[in-house]
Parts: sequence; structure tokens; C-alpha cells
Amino acid sequence: MKILVIHGSPRAEGTTTQLVRAFIEGAQSLGAETNLILLREKHIAHCTNCLHCYAYEGEGVAPCSLQDDMDAVLAEIVSADGVCFASSVHCGFVTSLMTTFMDRLAWRAMRPGPPLNHCFNLETRLGDKVRALASIVTAGGIPGLLRRFCDDGTRWMKSNTPLELNGQWIGDMYAAAELERLPENDRDWKRLYTLRRLSMTQLEEARALGVRMARAIESGGLKPETMENALPALIRWAMNLCFAWKSPYTIARMK
Repeated sequence: MKILVIHGSPRAEGTTTQLVRAFIEGAQSLGAETNLILLREKHIAHCTNCLHCYAYEGEGVAPCSLQDDMDAVLAEIVSADGVCFASSVHCGFVTSLMTTFMDRLAWRAMRPGPPLNHCFNLETRLGDKVRALASIVTAGGIPGLLRRFCDDGTRWMKSNTPLELNGQWIGDMYAAAELERLPENDRDWKRLYTLRRLSMTQLEEARALGVRMARAIESGGLKPETMENALPALIRWAMNLCFAWKSPYTIARMK
């Protein structure tokens, strides 16, 4: 059992790193082989949108016009049984390191598939292995009750990576701000992020997520999340009936 952690924080010893270590400890406690990829140490250039990968019709991971460390990272993903994405929260989203990586991952790992209900469909290029997927995101000064206002990144990763990596999402963690003390003056508010600390509860939650991923892989019961199984049977039936009359593009252009 091989579990890969893709770490997207630019800080070497921040809260994300501490939580990742706890996650790895949890996975290793069940015998998992773990590998940690630090995106800050990799050369992964920005996607140029040349569509070289999108147009590829062969088998396996699509080639890229850019030559950098992305090929090595993709090789690690292909061999992994589970992947955890870890990032600090920047402007309510994941870091630029993570978004650059995800841009480069998309069409290399995924392709347009056979039409689904006469609509655009997607399928993985990474074979039949079903991977367990999870994420860890760490907030700055935002408490847990306000997560929905500052954690678009988890939703984004959860909706994209299962399709790309032929995976099942098994859990995610949002490490909200727990402060050394409540802000007492204007200076405290201005340095709010520096007052945060990790709690033992948060470290245990990260460790438990690592255990959960290892157990999900061991179970052998993972099922890939596809565009088809995301739609209930009744809705698929209604879509087929509707689009047999007119294509979705024709309906979208109707006035």
C-alpha cells in the first residue's frame, strides 16, 4: 500500500507541515509506504494552454510540451494507492503552488470521454486502479464556523481530483484557527495569523485521516467517482429523454 502526500504550502515548518507529518504517522501505523512531495521544491511551470495533452488520443498519461518535474510527480501518482493534497489557505483558496500543479495535472490525467446523455463527459487516463483521495487545508486566522467563507479550495479539489485520478474521496480536514489568546488590541488584530497554534485535537484529526485512508485502501471496496454515477438514475433517464429531442447545445442556444 503506497500513499502519496502532495504538499502545496510554501512554508517549510508551518502548520500544514505539522499536520502532514501527523497524517503520515497515521498511515504508517497501518503499514503504509508513504512518500511526501514538496511542491515548493519542484520546478513546475505554469500551463501554457497549448492543448498538446488535451489532443492526445493514446493510452496512459498524456505528454506535455513543457519539460520539468511534473513527469516525475505524475509517475508517483500513477503508482500510488492513495493521494492526500495538503495546502494552506490563501485568499480563501489553495496556494498558487497547488493551483499551478492542478492546472498541469488536468488534461494529462483526464480526457474527454464518450458522450454521457449527449453531454460532454470526462474519463481518467490513469487506468483501472481506484485511489483513495483526501485533503488537508490550514486556515490563517479564520475559525471553524466561518469555513464556508474561506475554504473554496477543498470543494474544488473534491470535485476535480476523483475524476482525474480515478478515485474516491474518503475525507478532508480544515484546520481552523485556534489562537494562543483572544485579540486584545489593534496590534493583535493586525498580527492575527501569528497568534494561531495547532491543537492536539487537530494533530489527532490529521493522524486519524491517515489511518482512515490506509483502512479504505486495505478494504478493497473503493469505487471511482465518475460523472455518470454522480447523476441519479432518474435524472439520467430524464436527460436522455430530453436530449433525444434536441442536443444540449441546441437547447442552450434557444431563446
